[in-house]
Formats: sequence, structure tokens, C-alpha cells
Amino acid sequence: MKRYLAYRAGPQVLNIIREEGLAPRRIKVFAAAAGGPKWFVCVGFDTAVIRTGFLQKGDGRVLLVGSSAGAWRCLTIACRDPLEAYERLRLGYSRSAFTAADTPETVSAAFRGNVDRFLFDDQINYILDHPTYDLGIQTVRSRGPAALKSGNWQFAALLVSAAMNAVSPRGMELFYERVVFYSGRSRPQYLDNSFRGRSVKLTNENIRQAALATGSLPYIMAGVPDIPGAPRGVYRDGGLIDYQLNQDYCPGPESVTLFFHYQERIVPSWLDKKLTWRRPTRGSLDNVLQVYPTEEFLRLLPDGRLPDRQDFVDFVDDPGERIRRWDEASEKSAALGEQFMEDWESGRIGDLVRPFPD
Repeated sequence: MKRYLAYRAGPQVLNIIREEGLAPRRIKVFAAAAGGPKWFVCVGFDTAVIRTGFLQKGDGRVLLVGSSAGAWRCLTIACRDPLEAYERLRLGYSRSAFTAADTPETVSAAFRGNVDRFLFDDQINYILDHPTYDLGIQTVRSRGPAALKSGNWQFAALLVSAAMNAVSPRGMELFYERVVFYSGRSRPQYLDNSFRGRSVKLTNENIRQAALATGSLPYIMAGVPDIPGAPRGVYRDGGLIDYQLNQDYCPGPESVTLFFHYQERIVPSWLDKKLTWRRPTRGSLDNVLQVYPTEEFLRLLPDGRLPDRQDFVDFVDDPGERIRRWDEASEKSAALGEQFMEDWESGRIGDLVRPFPD
């Protein structure tokens, strides 16, 4: 059998999973990484989870949390008809096309349209009062020059914050403040622990702005100003601080955060991508089960690599070829969802799981 999936787990849950497999009753969090179009490799896993109701097989509520495209995935999973919403998001994102003539405002308008494709009024009411799921949509509130409309000032703020981040992740807080928009019957428990940042309740009045803000990269897209119910300011991509996984979301020592990731390495913040030594904050992986594709699977993809935001540039004169490649990645990812369900049903996850490296 070809092995397309690998599993890693943190020290709090490793032995539990080895002994009993992955019990849905233990899954209290589903975390979704940012990363631009790399998320097309997640399509097969996500749709398998949606189709089987896997996250709803346990008892109690499940927090869906992420930033940027990860947050959009979470929003579609929480819709009344999640498979339809998910496909609307996939098509809207993959069919977007940009040229050198585009501005941050036109790029934002395109992605606002992608959000509006699935986030209808009746969907919003259902999401905010969901019978099973709570949401955590991660954004940042810009500070100082990072809040200015000028692309030059934003770029300068990124350069300075990148330099400060290389010394300490706390350096970014001078330019970007973490703000999480949440839904649910009560505040997610992780917001009451060692959380650094602010939290804002999701409402009918702010959910669309929060959904757009979480994917609004500085310099490339326009910021989202003065979101209702939140502190005044300009809101941008939550991946600047919470790119892939950078917090402990679990409510208890024997609970599991299920984290399907498109790659093995977990990058804490967007500015850590080139800092190969940087790892998620201490304790944030303790309760995580990471599921990720193997090199054997990646070789099946076009050019043997993940889809990438650079594809917008490389195929600017041939968007049809870019779309074909992204569709192919989505289609091939179905094997990941199938293998995960087979591994779960057979109890094989307990045999395959390995610890995170020291």
C-alpha cells in the first residue's frame, strides 16, 4: 500500500493515540493553516471530514480555528451545506486572475467576492448559532506605519518587523496586534489562558469584514478598517502572527487538536518562513495530532510540488494552465482523505503516529 500520509503527535496525546487510535470524542479543535493556494492539497482531507461528519462523531463542541485560507476553510465547514460552500470557495479562489495592473484595492475586491460566494446571510445565521462548531478567525490589527494605506510604508513596516522578528517574535507586536474573532456559546477556553492579544465576538455585522481581514496580506491587499465591535484600526492577515500553528488551542490535557497540514514543517508566523530554526511557541504542539502528505504523494502533483502564490505570477499569461494545475492538485488530494478514513477506521493511526522531533 502506498503511504501518502504521515502522523506526528505531541507528548500529551502521543501515548493516548498509540493506545486507542484517534478517538473522535477527544478531538476538541480542528486547526487550519494559512499558506495561500497550498490549501488545495487539503481539499481531499477536508471534504472527507465533511462528508463523513467526522468532527461531529464525538461529544461536545469543536473549535474550528485558522487564519487566511485556513479560516475560510473553517467557515465553509461551519456552513449549513458545507460541501457546496467549500466548492464555491475552491472555485472562486482558483479562478481568480490578476495582472500587473491590479492594485491592492482590486485584489481585495476579488477576494471579497470569493468570501461572498459562500457566506450568504442565511449561512451567517447558521454559523453563528452552529449546533456543533465554534469558530476562531485570526487577524492582526496594524500599528504605526503598518496601518497606513501607503504601500511603501507597509513594505517598510514589514521589513523592520521581519528584522525584529528574527531576534524575537515579540518584536512584531510593535506593528501587529493579534485579534481573534470568535463564535460560540462561550469564549473559547484558550483565550483565557496565556493568550496574547484581543478577542472579539463574531456577529452578523462583522463576520464578513473579519473573513476578508484574515486573508488581507499587507502591501498586496487593502486592509479592512474599523471592524464593528472591534477596537478601531486597520485589520490584516492573521497569518502574520498565526501562520500555520502558533498557539495551544486545546481545552484539556487529554484533548486533541487535529491539524491537517500540507507539509511536514510547521511555520509559526508568516515572517518565520525563512527562519528554518524557528519553531511554534512552547507547548503549542503538546496536544496536536499533525496529519501531512508524504514525499510519495507530493511527487504526484504537477512539477512535484505544492501549489504556490507565485503561480499567479508565473502563469499570469496563461491562467488556464494555472487553474488546470490547481484543479489537478485538488483532485489528487482525494487520495489523502481516503487514506485518512481508512487509517482511522482500521485503527492504524496508533501504529503510524510518531512524536514531534525535539
